[in-house]
Amino acid sequence: MKQYPKILHELDNDNYCYAFDKIDGSNVRFEWSKKRGWYKFGTRRTMISDEDPLFGESIDIFMNKYSEDLNRVFRDNKLYRNTDSFIAFGEFFGENSFAGQHDDNDDMDVVIFDINQYKKGFIPPGDFIKNFGHLNIPQVIYQGYLTGEFIESVRKSTVLKEGVVIKGYQKGNEVWMSKIKTNRWLMDVREKLGEKALLEEFNGDIKMITI
Repeated sequence: MKQYPKILHELDNDNYCYAFDKIDGSNVRFEWSKKRGWYKFGTRRTMISDEDPLFGESIDIFMNKYSEDLNRVFRDNKLYRNTDSFIAFGEFFGENSFAGQHDDNDDMDVVIFDINQYKKGFIPPGDFIKNFGHLNIPQVIYQGYLTGEFIESVRKSTVLKEGVVIKGYQKGNEVWMSKIKTNRWLMDVREKLGEKALLEEFNGDIKMITI
């Protein structure tokens, strides 16, 4: 089952992009096939079932919230109906989730943020918005050319919780991704989890930390 790639903090200005709200939670994945329906489930690195004590709830939430509607798009939309399988990637989170840690008292939710199409890769962000935007995907914060001004506005934001995920696509190429974290979220990581956790967020590259 395909894993979601690590998104780096590398940013190239002047590329046309879409910026999505970065939900603060845990990565979960759900695989569908024409023959078997929804039959595989996992976190970022491990497979899970609905009996998993930490993430089993995410399967029930996803199935109740998305399974029928996604099945309908996969089977009816001409861009997808000849594809044998898809993997939907989502974020499992609650009101008090932070940096992959969750509060047992929270009401949890799942929001899908990407879909991988078998043999074709991740669905381009424009198509994802057009064909799946009615299914409670993350809010589109920005659409346009990536500029230094926009990057700085995200870093200084007091409205965004964690930041944004940037996605772009040029015909014939794979979808590219990057991310920008808010200074406020990074400071919370430092205060609550320590300097080591902050460095791990940037793969140990101190030069990438902007706070």
